[in-house]
Amino acid sequence: MKSEHCQNVIIGSGEGGKYLAWHLAQSGEPTMVIERRWIGGSCPNINCLPTKNEIWSAKVANLTVHAKEFGANTGHVSIDMETVRRRKREMVEGLIAIHLNKYKATGAQLVMGEAKFTGPRTLAVSLNDGGQRMIVADRIFLNLGTHASIPAIPGLRECQPLTHIEVLELDRLPEHLVVIGGGYVGLEFAQAYRRFGSKVTILQRGPQLLADEDPDVAEEVQRLFAAEGVEVATSAEVVSVTGRSGSEVKLVVRTSQGERTIAGSDVLVATGRTPNTSKIGLELAGIQLDEAGWVRVNDRLETTAPDVWAIGECAGSPQFTHASLDDFRIIRDNLVGGNRSTRNRLMPSCLFTDPQVAQIGLTEREAQRQGIAVQVAKIPMAAVLRTRTISEMQGFMKALIAPDDGRILGFTMVGAEAGEVMAVVQMAMHAGLPYAALRDAVLAHPTMAEGLNVLFSSVKQTNSGEVHPKITTTHWPGTSIHRVEADGVNVFYREAGPENAPVVLLLHGFPASSFQYRELIPRLADRYRVIAPDLPGFGFTEVPEQRRYEYSFDALARTIEAFTDTLGLTRYVLYVFDYGAPTGFRLAMAHPERVTAIVSQNGNAYEEGLGDAWAPIRRYWSEPTPDNREAIRKGLNSEGMRREYASGISDPSGMAPEGYTLDAALMARPGNTDIQLDLFLDYANNVKLYPAFHQYFRKWTPPMLAIWGRNDPYFIPAGAEAFRRDNPNATVQFLDTGHFALETHIDDIALAMRQFLAKVNGPTGPVSRQ
Repeated sequence: MKSEHCQNVIIGSGEGGKYLAWHLAQSGEPTMVIERRWIGGSCPNINCLPTKNEIWSAKVANLTVHAKEFGANTGHVSIDMETVRRRKREMVEGLIAIHLNKYKATGAQLVMGEAKFTGPRTLAVSLNDGGQRMIVADRIFLNLGTHASIPAIPGLRECQPLTHIEVLELDRLPEHLVVIGGGYVGLEFAQAYRRFGSKVTILQRGPQLLADEDPDVAEEVQRLFAAEGVEVATSAEVVSVTGRSGSEVKLVVRTSQGERTIAGSDVLVATGRTPNTSKIGLELAGIQLDEAGWVRVNDRLETTAPDVWAIGECAGSPQFTHASLDDFRIIRDNLVGGNRSTRNRLMPSCLFTDPQVAQIGLTEREAQRQGIAVQVAKIPMAAVLRTRTISEMQGFMKALIAPDDGRILGFTMVGAEAGEVMAVVQMAMHAGLPYAALRDAVLAHPTMAEGLNVLFSSVKQTNSGEVHPKITTTHWPGTSIHRVEADGVNVFYREAGPENAPVVLLLHGFPASSFQYRELIPRLADRYRVIAPDLPGFGFTEVPEQRRYEYSFDALARTIEAFTDTLGLTRYVLYVFDYGAPTGFRLAMAHPERVTAIVSQNGNAYEEGLGDAWAPIRRYWSEPTPDNREAIRKGLNSEGMRREYASGISDPSGMAPEGYTLDAALMARPGNTDIQLDLFLDYANNVKLYPAFHQYFRKWTPPMLAIWGRNDPYFIPAGAEAFRRDNPNATVQFLDTGHFALETHIDDIALAMRQFLAKVNGPTGPVSRQ
């Protein structure tokens, strides 16, 4: 087949790609867009705009239901889903016509078909109306987009669930819509269909809705949804699905309270996006993908192949239409000698629930993660007078302010017209204006934006004009290093937080040290005194040779007990991981009155919690021969440590190397490997002690959070579930990671701990228990 030549070929007609095509064609460069199905991309057809169209229909329905509150008597309100769909379709058809006219006006060629690479910058295009074209291009721009991910849950795909595409085409009202996923797509459709009249249940796997937002945002949204009758279950794992969406489905769901079955009529899957990068021959063109399937690009959106760029979601850009539009501007300018970059983009987001959730810049959680000091100003939306005129007083505004110069570092709003108000703050941030510029601006009354006067007037100042330091700060408390003599051992430990605050004692596991808590400690230390010792044989704790220390778990527990006595710790929360569990549980049995609560992160106490990875160690227990000892020794090296950390992690490439590198270096010290082999052998005594641990749980029932990497090959999920059998105060939360969950899910664990500890300790300190 004879090939055709085209200067520019863009695969996909989504936002960034179509604007690039129109620009290049108008500049006189022959340009072709190859589109498989959706003219204009997903936004005008199946995502942003049609979704907001139906959300507005739901808004009108809700207003009509409550019309009497505004003095309008409407009588019975019914929903006609065929009309809702027809209105949406008419809008989409109009948008497609606009796009086709734009292609015609600019001269960009639109080809409907599916493109696959056959070599560098060479494409075979299977045309939708039959036939094939071979295209050779000087430059190619990948604008491939994404599609809805369907999790590998038994029975889910077979039940033929709805995605955002199918739910927008419904001409009927689901009796009971079960939404899997608590992000943007799930929440927008959940509220809309509740307002149309469906019963709605949201199942969110993580500990909160809107996983990337601050906890107060998630809590406010959940409160608003509950007020509308939407059931929300967080930390809810869908185990299996039976039936067929559209008639009857049953979902088995595992929560902290145990398993339950939810029966519904329809299932909507809204659990994220998968890039459209598979099976199109990218490897033949030298275009590399990352482990998750996203196109590898630099900050100029250039791929690993010469003269090939990627735009939008497929390039890992934020999954917003406006991000794709900015990608176009970056490529457009760089093609003519510019030097634009994706780095440090101020990227806004807006969730179109009612009220909206808008965010720009830093969140409190992100500021804490980065160690950036901020001052927080926050007001309820009821303080904005416009809300009272429209009876929409729900939500809040908050801003993060730089303490030194008053710049606005972040803004979040849950409230009516939040997206429009955010744009005002965004312009101030782009201009580098201090918060006082918005505080003192003359803003029209009564508008939502006028609330910015109120928000920034709540910021206190010193006489010098600096932001008052007493306003809440998310700056991390510093962690200090100490040593203390206990049980004849020089114990190394890390500490942070106020000396008079409730104590959290962190006990690490194999092959780690207190270094594993380097990021958790400061995330707790604003409210708690956090202490993390290195166990004997690990980290930087030193055992004098003349001490003739016997490395057993009884000995580790005795040393840590002496350590707590030396520091005068009489009340504490235990955080145990791996070896920290048998050590800490011995401590708890010896002094149950001291332990106010337990957090177990893959810290096992049950035989059913021991996974198949224990097989060689079990052989060592039953036959402690030199051969069995040497078989285990072979894995105690740097590569073995790396494998331990990587096991169970979906994307090991993102794992920081410091943890396993330090562990391997410390393991390589003379004599240390034999210490670890002695402890492996003695672990059999922990298993023998399990019944005593269970008796402790039953008798004392300490508040317990078992937060578990579900993919841990050593301590499997059954061990976490088993805590509930003996302790009615135990809750269980699973994370999609391996043994070393702190390396991949630090924010999830810190959030779960803070929520758990807040319940246990209350506002002023530990709760006394008899």
